[in-house]
Amino acid sequence: MNAIQQHMLDLHRAARHQQPAPPAPGTGEAQALREIRTWWRFRAVVDERAAARSARWSALLGLLRPGRRSDTATAPVGRPSAAQASRPLQHGSDRVPDVCGRPAQC
Repeated sequence: MNAIQQHMLDLHRAARHQQPAPPAPGTGEAQALREIRTWWRFRAVVDERAAARSARWSALLGLLRPGRRSDTATAPVGRPSAAQASRPLQHGSDRVPDVCGRPAQC
């Protein structure tokens, strides 16, 4: 029996006993997740160790995100810095820097 069938059975029992209908399955999940997130934020404020742990996790996850590197944290992703844009072409080669500053074939 799945959750929908169990809910229908509970509705039938509630109607026979003249009781209020039970809530549908999954209706309180979003609210429960919001309350858990609020609780963790509260604990991070109260407990300094939790705040430091959260900062470490966000720093670690920031390093693991594709397309983001620690040396380009100040520059927008996909844009060359001023030093990269003004770099001269490589002599004796057919490679030129592309929009992101990486060497590309002509």
